Amino acid sequence: MTHGTLGLIICPMLDDNLVYSLSKDTEDKDIVIVINEYNGSLRRKLDAKGIEYRMEFWNTIKSRQFKPDKDRFTIIAYCISLGLHSTPAKLKTTVEDLTDEMQPYVDAIGFYLGTCGNYDWNIPRWCESMGYKPGTMFCDHDGELCHDCVGVNIAGGPRYLEMQKKYPGHFYLFPAMAVNYDDFMNADQADALATEASLTDEMREELGIEPGRDGYMRWLFKLGGYEYILRLDTHLVDEKTFDEKTAMISERTRLKFK
Repeated sequence: MTHGTLGLIICPMLDDNLVYSLSKDTEDKDIVIVINEYNGSLRRKLDAKGIEYRMEFWNTIKSRQFKPDKDRFTIIAYCISLGLHSTPAKLKTTVEDLTDEMQPYVDAIGFYLGTCGNYDWNIPRWCESMGYKPGTMFCDHDGELCHDCVGVNIAGGPRYLEMQKKYPGHFYLFPAMAVNYDDFMNADQADALATEASLTDEMREELGIEPGRDGYMRWLFKLGGYEYILRLDTHLVDEKTFDEKTAMISERTRLKFK
């Protein structure tokens, strides 16, 4: 029987992968979700699967008011903002600072996230160099890191490059991205809104930009040469929901999907 405490740092883009693993693992365990504004997606998915958990504030854990049972297996899950993918430097400092904070309270850390532009950032290796508890994150079959959430869902970077050559002009969509589409697209909302606000009616007409955020996104997709959504069905979630979300995003972006 496993015992000890596993810390998890989770981006909502990869919580489907975590929920799948938890739903298949029959071992007895205590799951603790840290209370913050980013855990809603994970909680909804655990509830849908009937997976039990409790919630605790991070300060309650750090002050030792909550003490894991040393004779049991405990998972402490800390969700971070998926919007951090748009600011790689901030993502890096956020995760590293949280990893440092977790050290006294866990025996190992699993990173359910991508490096999102920080391509020289090997988090498990960094943990080792810092003398931290062991860390692990998604790798391909050759042991190379999967640097983003798409790479995780299609088996790694080399496979990603193969698919990009085969499917140019395609926006990759997997279930967690579909469910969190607006949050994902709004990660740089302040910059996008500022850009939109600077456009005059004459500029919009000249550039062919329709009103609203969806109109702006349609223009960006067109500018980037996108014509299709490439639907990546991971089979980790309810396919009916994925069907509905794919259809909705296809309508809003006016991209056809495969």
